[in-house]
Amino acid sequence: MEFDPQSILFHGHGLVGVDKPAGVPVHRGTGHSMGVTDLLGEWISLNPGLLDVRPGRKIHPVHRLDLEASGALLLAVKTSAARAAKRAFEERSVTKVYLAVVAGPMPAEGELKGKIRSKLRGRYRHLPASLSYRRLRGDDRLSLVEVKPEGGRTHQIRALMARSGRPLAGDLRYGKPKPAQQFLERFGVGHFLLHAWRLGLPGEVTGRPLLVEAPLPAVFHSVIEQKGWGPLEQDPEGEWVALD
Repeated sequence: MEFDPQSILFHGHGLVGVDKPAGVPVHRGTGHSMGVTDLLGEWISLNPGLLDVRPGRKIHPVHRLDLEASGALLLAVKTSAARAAKRAFEERSVTKVYLAVVAGPMPAEGELKGKIRSKLRGRYRHLPASLSYRRLRGDDRLSLVEVKPEGGRTHQIRALMARSGRPLAGDLRYGKPKPAQQFLERFGVGHFLLHAWRLGLPGEVTGRPLLVEAPLPAVFHSVIEQKGWGPLEQDPEGEWVALD
């Protein structure tokens, strides 16, 4: 496995934003010899000078994405940048927007709140979590939703959606196994569909507000096409247009 330089969304101010592929962990761990941080570090060593990063410098993930999730991931290559960015996440001044395919019909918009089991300071506890959502496409079987989580609890979107009775389609952990497996087989995908589309950083991190955006993966477009929902479009402000 090699790092794809085309996945770099932003670099500067001691930060690198990348488009993480689904199925690749943020860093190496149980069952995975390489993660995005390792692949990026290896690529930097092989291509010195292409980024303003010294080869061999430690790469810090500022936040996490699930193994199966794709999209905008922020990494820090300077300790000061890592501290500033992590502080912004902790203070909830970072805007996060995800797209997800959900099992079943969804209202046009709404909010979900509840306590979920999440890891904090090395221990798992039941902690409050919340999100807002907006349906972009949908029918009686599946919905494509835009999700804005508040905070960053472990598996926050997956857990809250499942608790509401609308798990992510294909989520074998939080959803019902049989319908989840049927979705994966019918649409020819290997995992649930959750994509970190946008990260908005406040000006304190880089000196000016920064918006990092990861293009929607082909697998989302494939499901949309198979469902006959019509292509996604964006308004002049760059927001996705929802269909009634």
